[in-house]
Amino acid sequence: MGSYPSWCKENILEKLAPITPSTQVATTHVNNHTFKTGIGLHDSSAALIPYLQYFTEHFVLLSTGTWSISLNPFNDSELTDDELKQDCLCYLSYEGNPVKASRLFAGHMHDEAVKKLNERFHKDENFYKQVQYNHRFEISDLQTYEEAYHQLISDLIQKQKESTDLIMQDNIKSIFVDGGFSKNTIFMQLLAQIYPNHKVYSADLHQATSLGSALAIHNEWTSKPLPEKLITLEQIK
Repeated sequence: MGSYPSWCKENILEKLAPITPSTQVATTHVNNHTFKTGIGLHDSSAALIPYLQYFTEHFVLLSTGTWSISLNPFNDSELTDDELKQDCLCYLSYEGNPVKASRLFAGHMHDEAVKKLNERFHKDENFYKQVQYNHRFEISDLQTYEEAYHQLISDLIQKQKESTDLIMQDNIKSIFVDGGFSKNTIFMQLLAQIYPNHKVYSADLHQATSLGSALAIHNEWTSKPLPEKLITLEQIK
């Protein structure tokens, strides 16, 4: 268990909560009911817990949404100045271990570009969801919406690889993708192509942050074992 850094001065330590393990629980009373509650977890750290508990093979989790965050819980190297300048961070796992992370504003970039495509090709805002992956497209001319959308995702994948490679290591065997882009067949196919030496999976895990928080204190609220199949994976080939 760590401690607060030396720059915490001016009596601020007196106002900060004590550092305790994330698996610790406290007794809480609400409306004449007694509950056991955890001490609180960062959302990204909590969302990583199900994967850490269910998989032993080294992996990177690509959590996608407005931000696409690449999390490598097996990279304990110190952050470099160059990594910091490229928007890398170091989270802590619920066990207090370092998790090297990088992020890309991919979801926002995607949504803004789709708005422009919709205007150009006179499509409604959800038309892109109907576009299926087609490896035969020659997308240099961008004469159709489908070609332009393939080009958009191809560009995003190049940026995503640059971001993910910042925290990638040789010991990583698998890439799990959850969130919005995990359901985008074009994104997933192109990601698998750009990482041919890794197993790329689309992960289906609902409410990962809440679930991870519950798993962190699993033994405190139930004596039942973990469900055998909590995460649904689909390997992209």
